[in-house]
Amino acid sequence: MKHSRKKLIGVLLTVIFLTSCTSTQEEIANAPQITQQKDWNYVFHYTSDYWKHYDFSNSFISAQNDFETLVSTYIPQIETLLGVQDWYTAIAPDADTIFVNLEMGGTPHSMVWSPAKGADGAIEFSILLSFNQINAPTDRVLSHELTHSVLGRSCFSNSLEEGICDYTAARIGVNYFPFFEEYDIDVLEFFTYDVKLALEKFYDTEKQNEMLDSIGRAGGYTYSIQTQDGLIWYECSQSFVEYLVKNYGMEKTMQLIREGKDETDYQTYLGVSYGELKEAWITFVKNYEPEYTMEEYGKMTQTFFK
Repeated sequence: MKHSRKKLIGVLLTVIFLTSCTSTQEEIANAPQITQQKDWNYVFHYTSDYWKHYDFSNSFISAQNDFETLVSTYIPQIETLLGVQDWYTAIAPDADTIFVNLEMGGTPHSMVWSPAKGADGAIEFSILLSFNQINAPTDRVLSHELTHSVLGRSCFSNSLEEGICDYTAARIGVNYFPFFEEYDIDVLEFFTYDVKLALEKFYDTEKQNEMLDSIGRAGGYTYSIQTQDGLIWYECSQSFVEYLVKNYGMEKTMQLIREGKDETDYQTYLGVSYGELKEAWITFVKNYEPEYTMEEYGKMTQTFFK
């Protein structure tokens, strides 16, 4: 999350936290090409020698070189997947270097600050990674936060912004996507099932409708991310964005996220009103019939990650 980000948890915890992710070549190939891919130079700064003082043997960034390799791999993947190769032009159009400042700490969440133009003309990314979130062999944290950095300006809807960051993380984060490919599982359907189960398990009908109604709206975070409601809100936001991309395409979805100013712009960029779109998505979630049961998903993860 920009300024704050907590791991998503829900009914399918086993599946969500054990699955892994490399970029999906088909989706990347179909993403809109806005400008020529930039060949970035990268400079890294660390506020401490973290890999000397802490044990990252179980982390997806077990060595400093792993972190640097991932950053330089993720950023081009994000640009291509989302079709945002021009993201830097509003910050420093002549920049050829990204300066990455990394801090790690015992905070409950990871966060980033909006990118800025440095004194030397480089674009500066500042990232805070939570020890609590990186002590795992799979990654949906660094890829999520770097998506915030690449997108830069805040979207009119925090729900859309967090949803697209999780959309990206589910496809490029280390050791995540092969699970979906192995069992030919549709990502939209997987997270829709997760949302449906979470809503049914934790909420009555009135609370379910309240949660679903908050998704995609203009404004900030409807729920505190440190609560169960906040975690489910993240899952719902990803499901909503997955639904947008599936039904309206990446180019239109990104136009809405990057250029939209309020809820009337759903009509402007997608050709459907926010109310109609929300009703269609809620109907899709509530009526969704999964291909696999939670128990079957559990067996798949045990087999895949044994």
